[in-house]
Amino acid sequence: MRLALILLTALLPLTTACSKKGGGACKALSVTIDGKAIPGLGHGLARVNKMHDERNWEVDLFNHDKVTCEQFNSKSGRPVAEGEVSVRAFAGGEGMMGAGVGIDSHTQSGVTVNLTGDKPKAVGDKVTICVDNASFKPMVGANKDKTVVIDGLFEGSYCGEMAF
Repeated sequence: MRLALILLTALLPLTTACSKKGGGACKALSVTIDGKAIPGLGHGLARVNKMHDERNWEVDLFNHDKVTCEQFNSKSGRPVAEGEVSVRAFAGGEGMMGAGVGIDSHTQSGVTVNLTGDKPKAVGDKVTICVDNASFKPMVGANKDKTVVIDGLFEGSYCGEMAF
């Protein structure tokens, strides 16, 4: 019994680190590439991705405010601003791609990501996702073979549903 209590006590902080509603327990966002901080990721947009009966919540953060909800939800893609840096987190789905993070053209699953707060009821509502220290090396894109660490709170304005 004592061993079970010790294990539960040791594991409890791991399970609650990103689970409080409103992101209260989630750290401030930190994104680094090879140890160098990426600043200015202050413009966040969110959506629910729907494929068949599956859904997951996604928040993308940009280093500019030029992306509109219409562009963000476009199935045909969107223009990418010169010098754009974007990171994303997604959570709440099932299976291998139910939760993860991404930077530019690389997506990484198998990391700890949780939807926090309430699900949005209307366009413009806030969506929050907590990422718990995701570290990976992209296999493609501008950050190929660099160590990327994404940790903390993603927050974006809800733009609606994107059906694939």
